[in-house]
Amino acid sequence: MDSQQLQDSFQAYFNDMGHKIDWSKLTQPIDIHPIKKGDYLFQQGECAERLYFLHTGLVRYVSVSEAGKEFTQTFAKSPRIIGSTRAMVTQSPVLFGIQAVEDSMIISYHWQAFFQEMRHDRGFLECYCHFLEQVFIIKEERESAFVKDSAEKRYLDFCADFPELKNKIPQQQIASYLGITAVALSRIRQRLKRG
Repeated sequence: MDSQQLQDSFQAYFNDMGHKIDWSKLTQPIDIHPIKKGDYLFQQGECAERLYFLHTGLVRYVSVSEAGKEFTQTFAKSPRIIGSTRAMVTQSPVLFGIQAVEDSMIISYHWQAFFQEMRHDRGFLECYCHFLEQVFIIKEERESAFVKDSAEKRYLDFCADFPELKNKIPQQQIASYLGITAVALSRIRQRLKRG
């Protein structure tokens, strides 16, 4: 796939939100990042001052504690915007890494240059606000689930949201996403199998 097709896919993602965007304002070149399964787009502590678009594939956001323990913060399926808003806007190191769960194709724009060109386009700003609203809604629902829902309910929700991952990725990654140990996840799965 050439860069124009990838750029068209990025623009279609925003256009599908229903706002008219004047893409002629955008002159910034894209960077293309084909990422193999298991490889990282960037790692915790690195700079990631770019707006990333996951064209195809699936990734996970990974945090590592000071003790070296790995946690899966979330998963993201294409097509969608990925990355760290904090790092992008404040130009500070990222607090997590992004790892490909399967072979993925990602494109990016340098955020500051991209935003300078697109910030006067009302359609783009409305789309970007809509996207950020969705991010906050998902984050709020996930935080609520950690407080209110049992580990079993969180696992069932994970299976509904990511049915293709249930038997595809290491159980430790699923367990860390759910906030439980791999042993606890194994017990939940066995209990559900017994009915």
